[in-house]
Amino acid sequence: MKLGQVIKKIRKERKLTQVQLAEKIGKSDRLITYVERGIMNPSLGTLYDISNALGVSVSEIFFQCEEKFQDPNITLLMSQVEELSSKDQAVILDIISTYLAHKRE
Repeated sequence: MKLGQVIKKIRKERKLTQVQLAEKIGKSDRLITYVERGIMNPSLGTLYDISNALGVSVSEIFFQCEEKFQDPNITLLMSQVEELSSKDQAVILDIISTYLAHKRE
């Protein structure tokens, strides 16, 4: 399964609508639709918010995906990040998101 399909599957298991999930993370239901359909990928921060709202870790979502990290170092780092507190995870995701935003400029 692809990332969006996994998110949709877990959302339905939790008996949440797209609107309810969107409200939990403070985003539009259109974003959830686009992510689930594979039209767009969520930012790391949004993926973290989605995973929290669904009550699973980001690594659990990736574990169910066919889309695995190619580099085993990234997989190892992600598992280490998962062991951090929620506050520390948010800091790490913010650092990565900021770096990537500046890299695109």
